[in-house]
Amino acid sequence: MNSGPALRAPYAGAVPVVLMDVSDLVEFLQRRESVSGVQRVIAETVPLLSSDSSITWAPVVLDRARGCFVPLTDQESQALLAAGARSGVAALSREELATAASACLARAHTAEACVIDAQTTMLFLGAVWISDVLMKAAWTAHAAGARCVYLLYDLTPVLETGHTAAVNRLFHRYLQLILRTGSAIPAISQSSRKDLATYAAEQDLPLPPGAVTRLPCGITPTAFPQVLQASSAPWPRAYALFVGTVESRKQHIIALQAWQQLIDELGADAVPDLVCIGRLGWHSDAFLDAYVRTNGLSGKVALLSSSVPDAELAAFYAHAQFTVYPSRYEGWGLPVSESLAFGKAAVITATSSLPEAGGDLAVYVAEASAQALAETVRTEMLDSTRREGWEARIRQAQGTDERLTITWSDVAATIRDAVVATMTSASTTHAADSAQSGGAGMNGDNAGPQGIYPTVELGREYVLAGLSPTPDSGYSDQVMRHLQDEGLTPLLRQPRNPADYQVVDPAVVGHLGSPQTWGVEVRPGAHALIRFSRPVDGPLVIVLATRSMPGVVRIEATGPGGPVFDQVYLGAALTLPVGDGPAGGGAQVRLTVTDASDSIEGFLGLRSFVILRADDLQARLVAEQSAARALRQELDFITGTRSWKITAPLRRLKGRAAGS
Repeated sequence: MNSGPALRAPYAGAVPVVLMDVSDLVEFLQRRESVSGVQRVIAETVPLLSSDSSITWAPVVLDRARGCFVPLTDQESQALLAAGARSGVAALSREELATAASACLARAHTAEACVIDAQTTMLFLGAVWISDVLMKAAWTAHAAGARCVYLLYDLTPVLETGHTAAVNRLFHRYLQLILRTGSAIPAISQSSRKDLATYAAEQDLPLPPGAVTRLPCGITPTAFPQVLQASSAPWPRAYALFVGTVESRKQHIIALQAWQQLIDELGADAVPDLVCIGRLGWHSDAFLDAYVRTNGLSGKVALLSSSVPDAELAAFYAHAQFTVYPSRYEGWGLPVSESLAFGKAAVITATSSLPEAGGDLAVYVAEASAQALAETVRTEMLDSTRREGWEARIRQAQGTDERLTITWSDVAATIRDAVVATMTSASTTHAADSAQSGGAGMNGDNAGPQGIYPTVELGREYVLAGLSPTPDSGYSDQVMRHLQDEGLTPLLRQPRNPADYQVVDPAVVGHLGSPQTWGVEVRPGAHALIRFSRPVDGPLVIVLATRSMPGVVRIEATGPGGPVFDQVYLGAALTLPVGDGPAGGGAQVRLTVTDASDSIEGFLGLRSFVILRADDLQARLVAEQSAARALRQELDFITGTRSWKITAPLRRLKGRAAGS
């Protein structure tokens, strides 16, 4: 099995190569659900990009175990992309797509990976922010010299409270990644680009260029003509439609409360049902509690939270009286576009990108409240004459309004233009804190985009794993354990900084596999590249905390301090020389595991690193003492286990009675 990028063919030659990451889509297809949102964009644009023969567009997936990208085979591309999940084109059932996706990801575990160097352009169309291993792979690709282009959807986790704390932390890391490594960042809306510009200014980071793609409908009437011809509706009574993931920012609770007000005012028979279609998301407990407690307002509100096929969703759009979408924040608003495409009036809020999607064809609520929504629905939608007027306005705009004429080909063309501009631009990177230009690639000999050598503080220990939130203050014992254990660094016992990821993410790259709760793993044949800007003049060393577990591994390291060949007892502190150099100069050390056969888990675990002066023996002694303490605790735990006691006679028989 190859542990690192080693394959250029079949993508060699004079034609430029763009590696398109489709991991998000392929992994999603395993869920046997209809694509929407991010996955819809990938499914629709990748086949269109691939049809451009002037560039080799190579779809790739991430092998999470190794942290490297693997190209799809022609057969996989045909099944999963060309005829896979595209609207109105899908040739395979959900079950067949799930089987093909699982087989693709399983093959990736042992397949040769792509060479990534200064000749590579990486295109990320998916939700990179949801996967820490994918973000680490993107950092590694950039360190190898690749130009990175990211499609931006929105900044929901940092502008909204409707996500988990873990997702919020990942998203901040994602924004740092794209702003510091992106050669271009096209966005799906002007609103999202504006939000990114604001964030970049607040973080004192440069803003890479990027056009606005806008988005067409995920599903259209032309893709499902049988729906328009069918006389029977998918719902037994008149209804309004609300399509979107059930999460707090979509404000399903406001829609439910508005329907209650309408029923109280007009009576149930005068109000259409409200059919909500969407998967369950984050922080939707207020809506779900009210929905269950009232039995969906005695049947007037329905929630279809299981995956609805595209054809069925098209039928719901076609037969709805109108749609509602009172979201607080969006990157675009596909349900608005889809509603207009089916000729249905959409009642929406005038926030974020929604006016871009709805233009003057949507009906806007004065404010995001149940009362305002109820009033707008009553005056504009329940009055059939007013509603039909909006529908006539939409029909007149068909074929002329740009919101209704944009196609996926237009989106793909905008993305292609961004990629081509990146490939031909003289300046192909936007590194916020780069210490020098012409950074070496993963093999140390690739000239390419300017490398990022983050600024580190001398003597400050950086932990490779993210810091979990402090426990609830009501549990004082847990707070104390957190402060004395996870809240401190493993070697120097310094208070941890939640913002360490700003240094760690660009500083430690390589073929590291999925990040763990304690740090990262380096398996035999794989390597970690540690890069930083020298904090002071003179000779330095890197001291690494390794994960404590039974066994030893053999390593070799290369860098400005010369080669190192060593045997590392897992849990010990590993010291690597960085050599002499001026403050501000870039330095990097490549650490490779050559053999881990004498370890229980078969890899070297890295927990943290600290840069010290080579002659700072006091700090190095403290680090060694902390490592020794960890090893002692590990040994005490092992010798106290039942299996250790049971096997004591066998160890005595073999002459290894220590600890028995």
